[in-house]
Amino acid sequence: MSERMFMYKLAEEVGALVVTLEHRFYGKSYPVSDMSLDKLRFLTSEQAQADLARFIDFISALPVDSPSPHVTPKLVNKADISSSQWVSFGGSYPGNMATWLKLKYPAKVVGTVGSSAPVKSDYNYYRYAQVVGSAMSYDLIGGSDKCYSAIDSAMKVVHDAVESGSTDTLPSNLKPCGDINGAGDVYAYESEIYGWFQGTVQYNEQSSSNATVRSLCADLTDDSLSPIEALNKMAGNYFPQACVPSSWKDLVDELSEIEFDGSSAGRQWIYQSCNEFGYFQTTEGSDHPFISLKGCTLEVAGKKMCEDVFQIKDYDGPMRGGGQTEDGTYNYASDEHYGARVIQGANITMPNGSCDPWHSLGVVDSEAKFYDDSQITGELVDPVFIDGTAHCRDMYAPEIFSQYGFNDTQAVKDAHKRIKANVYQYIGFGDVETTSN
Repeated sequence: MSERMFMYKLAEEVGALVVTLEHRFYGKSYPVSDMSLDKLRFLTSEQAQADLARFIDFISALPVDSPSPHVTPKLVNKADISSSQWVSFGGSYPGNMATWLKLKYPAKVVGTVGSSAPVKSDYNYYRYAQVVGSAMSYDLIGGSDKCYSAIDSAMKVVHDAVESGSTDTLPSNLKPCGDINGAGDVYAYESEIYGWFQGTVQYNEQSSSNATVRSLCADLTDDSLSPIEALNKMAGNYFPQACVPSSWKDLVDELSEIEFDGSSAGRQWIYQSCNEFGYFQTTEGSDHPFISLKGCTLEVAGKKMCEDVFQIKDYDGPMRGGGQTEDGTYNYASDEHYGARVIQGANITMPNGSCDPWHSLGVVDSEAKFYDDSQITGELVDPVFIDGTAHCRDMYAPEIFSQYGFNDTQAVKDAHKRIKANVYQYIGFGDVETTSN
């Protein structure tokens, strides 16, 4: 936690204590000796929810000016917070966790801000590709229909070369690192190219990176180049590497590493994806420019991944619940446990950016393109939809990205005021204006 974050600024204004909790199995929070299969059973969101509730009780009970011997580093309370009110914040999966904390342990926090929270589980998450495609065509952030079409055309050339075994004809920046043998290698190669667009859209204009929707589309719409030549130019300018990774074995080997190293999160997250949420980002479905990348299928990205990494026999999706949806498909256990887009709680703020791929599984305004009719929210649940912004944009302090030339838009400023007003209301701190001039 640092002054780069919006909740840090809010805490400064009200004189609040800020504490952060690392999720079990991530970072240096090791509840077990390693990540072997028998120990991963202790990695679930439900167990992590209990950790959050216990953590609040533990911090609240710390005596003033007396170091706790039970944690590292030792914590010292500078004031009596035994009766203090708590507000939880989180973004992305932690946004889920913050939201679910208010639903499952409502007495622990007076309110929550769950940013960019994909509260709906989805095994075949092709909607991610749909939002990426939509962003690449959105003129507000530098996209265009011409850019979308160029991507579509280039992806066809890429896959045709893979399918015909003629990747040696591809331009230099698109050549695979090795021979492509089998569906796994096809996925490894094509998902890497798809990933260039995924990462750019998800974090658009939120770092010092020169890769933005605007800059990628500038290369892709170069009239002097064919679509595949333009993609090659884009790859060289923004994703330079000796070759494009193309080994399924390398992917599986990396995710099969059972030792903790204090930073890696791939094995943990894929395990949770296989077990609870899905979230496998395929290029299936329709209405996006990556359809031609036929290697990014659910059969490989989800089923084969979970089977090969975790030795799950005949894997067919995240843990099932007891009921079925209206169309006859099964419910996910995580959706049944947490409610998916049915958020029947109080004092819950749920910001989402219109260009964030994860908002398609979140709680959004009813006029949003990816709004889902299954969404039901309580009267005191406030979806804050931020036009033109990417993942967790509201979580950052005002004008934090202006140093890179990305000034806060009016939509971001209005979202910050609305979130601040809600938080102040939750803790009874006073009224603030919710919109700016």
